[in-house]
Amino acid sequence: MSEAGDIGYRFERKYHIQEVPTWEVEHWVRRSPALFTEVFAPRHVNNIYLDSPQLGAYFENLQGIADRTKLRIRWYGPLLGPLRKPILEFKIKRGMVGTKEFFPLLPFSLEPGFGIHTLHAAFNQSDLPPSLRLELTAVEPTLINRYHRKYFVSADGHYRITIDSHLEFYRVHRHHNQFLARATLPDSTVMELKYAGEIDRIDDRITNFFPFRVTRMSKYVTGVEGVEG
Repeated sequence: MSEAGDIGYRFERKYHIQEVPTWEVEHWVRRSPALFTEVFAPRHVNNIYLDSPQLGAYFENLQGIADRTKLRIRWYGPLLGPLRKPILEFKIKRGMVGTKEFFPLLPFSLEPGFGIHTLHAAFNQSDLPPSLRLELTAVEPTLINRYHRKYFVSADGHYRITIDSHLEFYRVHRHHNQFLARATLPDSTVMELKYAGEIDRIDDRITNFFPFRVTRMSKYVTGVEGVEG
């Protein structure tokens, strides 16, 4: 049986911070009265986004559809070569809260010549529910992105922050990709504040402390627009 999982519903507040060095953003996090400390080792996060040929998920995000789902394959470490622990993720948005449902995939390689055939082989060899296999026949790879991520948690354990920097994006199509179309956001940092859906009022020590404004920023939308010019 597939080892599917989820993280429970939670709020996410996103800050797209431009022209402020990442080290300064991290400095603000460490100085917060909520006493954030770093947890886990920093690492590179990589994603292959999957969408319909008509880019349905892209346009749903642009239109601000409250209930929507984004599909991607995530792994950590090097961008190219063998992906040893890829995870198929459904990022589900329901109004103001969201969750993730995820399924482990068998290893496959990301290398020049990559295409939908590579993914179909991985899907067919992995232990996925039949209904999910059918759903995956309607999507194709549309974007790859990569960034460096640091993780922080508040002293009471109720709030988490991630800081993403060195964002880069690669255009991909159905067949024979060479990863030549690339876009970067060298002057951008994305900070995300995450907390459980049952917390209906966020601690004022957090919202009033940071000098950054909450923004509506999708890495997927940003990446598609970046590589398409």
